[in-house]
Amino acid sequence: MVICFDGHCYEIVIIPWPWTPWRPGPGPVNFPQLLRDATVIASLQAAAANAADADVREALLAGTQKAVEALQRRAGGHVTIRAEMEKK
Repeated sequence: MVICFDGHCYEIVIIPWPWTPWRPGPGPVNFPQLLRDATVIASLQAAAANAADADVREALLAGTQKAVEALQRRAGGHVTIRAEMEKK
């Protein structure tokens, strides 16, 4: 992303995330992918809570909620996923 103010442009840095979440013991083969996706969603949710603009924050949080719903559908009814924000 690039943002320009009257000809002065700033390239927005992409922050790389660690892609090595905690892995459970033996289980379904999709656990690593499920946990990786959950890590991305939780990280975005935490970052969204820090957005300064209320409209941007609400849009980001709504997007993470949609992502949690998609993750739950993919995981199936035998898995429970709760998108809980850490209390500050």
